[in-house]
Amino acid sequence: MARRTRERDSVRVGEVVAVLGGALLLAGSWIIVAARDHLPKFEVRIFDAVNGLPDFIWPVVWVPMQLGSFVASFVVAAITLAVSRNWRLGAATLLATQLAFWSAKSVKNIVLRGRPNALIIDVNVREHAQGLGYVSGHAAVAFSLAAVIGPSLPRRWWPLAIALPIVVAFARVYSGAHLPLDVIGGAGVGLLAGTLSRWVFGLGGEGLPATHPEAA
Repeated sequence: MARRTRERDSVRVGEVVAVLGGALLLAGSWIIVAARDHLPKFEVRIFDAVNGLPDFIWPVVWVPMQLGSFVASFVVAAITLAVSRNWRLGAATLLATQLAFWSAKSVKNIVLRGRPNALIIDVNVREHAQGLGYVSGHAAVAFSLAAVIGPSLPRRWWPLAIALPIVVAFARVYSGAHLPLDVIGGAGVGLLAGTLSRWVFGLGGEGLPATHPEAA
């Protein structure tokens, strides 16, 4: 019981950190983007370094990158419901991904920042993406999944829940679809969407009932 209480407390602390961190990532990146009429030099340097990496990396990161797609948002929600047998977690997952995706669309239409190939010369475009750049919808969806499902996973799966959205964010910059601040802002949107969705469905501090018998 004491162990279970400690786990719930650590999850609650993590969720508060996710909300505060998400708000900081979104607000901070948005301020930097909106305050300038040109790209920050540090952002261009980071983009060039990542986008200029060898082509053999692309097939490796392409598959996990799909975790941030619109289709994956429904697929993962369905899998989560089937595996956890917890309708609240399944519903929270669906809400989180949809909130992240459509919030990212809304931010794009407010900020109106172009894609890298419209702002930088000699971009290695490995995936042709249409529309606007800030914020990244893929990053938003991927981080929302980590935030909404991660706290309900056994501890041994937490590193994977953290690593996957980072890979998605890296892949979006590497592919030439987004600039670094695009994915940072997307991460902020996702962390907020995922954690707030858990709170909407009363999942704060809860694990997966299907995998934690003592939680039943």
